[in-house]
Amino acid sequence: MECIQDKAFRGETVRLDGKLFLRCSFNDCLLTYGGDRCEWETTSFNNCRVVLDGTANNTVQVLKGLGFTLTPPTPERHRLFGE
Repeated sequence: MECIQDKAFRGETVRLDGKLFLRCSFNDCLLTYGGDRCEWETTSFNNCRVVLDGTANNTVQVLKGLGFTLTPPTPERHRLFGE
């Protein structure tokens, strides 16, 4: 997993898959996520949008088709898909 540390992203498109973000900040960014593992610690997200593609989008479509309502994660959540 690629580790990105102490970086401030502003107005950028950032792919999350396969990355660990440590002490980063995202402001006004477009975050893309395709379903691969990603993690963040001590990282902030402000006014960002998310685009799901690939298997992540497929999962969302299946869940919606089954009648599930998707809600955003709570601010306390810091990792996706395990340790």
